[in-house]
Amino acid sequence: MRKLWNLFFLISFVSLEAQAPDTSLSAQELLARLDREMDYGKGLVKGTYVLIRRNGTSETWRINRFFNGEDALLLFDRKGRGLESKLLTKDEGENVFFFNVLSAKLFRKTDDEKYESLMGTGFFYVDLSGYSYQANYNPLVNGDLEIGGEMYYRVSLKPILPYFYKKLVLLVGKKDLKPYRVDFHDRDGILFKTLNLKYGPVKIKDAAGKVEDVQKASRLEMLDLNTGSITVWEIQEVDKTVNPDASLFNVDNLSR
Repeated sequence: MRKLWNLFFLISFVSLEAQAPDTSLSAQELLARLDREMDYGKGLVKGTYVLIRRNGTSETWRINRFFNGEDALLLFDRKGRGLESKLLTKDEGENVFFFNVLSAKLFRKTDDEKYESLMGTGFFYVDLSGYSYQANYNPLVNGDLEIGGEMYYRVSLKPILPYFYKKLVLLVGKKDLKPYRVDFHDRDGILFKTLNLKYGPVKIKDAAGKVEDVQKASRLEMLDLNTGSITVWEIQEVDKTVNPDASLFNVDNLSR
């Protein structure tokens, strides 16, 4: 089934690239743009993860994300404290494990538990699981929206298996076809957080060792309307020469 999904979305990507920006696009093609921007491929992604609270205090982690195509391991460490936690997602986000290094406790997150806050930040476990939006939501274009003189496609996303998110709303620029915002609504249909995608150069080393700056969604800002906090995941480097060993994604190795 996953291979059929991949074939379908590959066809969608080819179709998407073949069209001019002003061509009317399907909801599925617009949603494919979001998955494409969130996907940095296999290898190692380096960046920072910052929680900024309403009162102005903040916490900063260095974040390294290893990815092999289906499984991802995210390591969070802080200056002066070292490695604090590990987040392991397997089978494209179907299985999620969190290991608290400081307490040496391992937690498996299932179903509704995936929709809990990660370390008190605006991102939930599911948001960083690497799961496909295309495979988990049914999209529908709900017309256009103008913000600050710019026009956007407004795409409503209904979860195939509803848990905590009742609906997501995706905004894609009509001019450049880039996804710029995702609004998250809770099980009561109330907007409670917003993800803003900011674009900039990311230093990417390909599998052959060639390094170049690529314009990507390099800054992901999650605004939590309930707490007033902002969580920023800023991606700085991607190293595709890193080929993570399979043992890295073994649950039993999280405590090592």
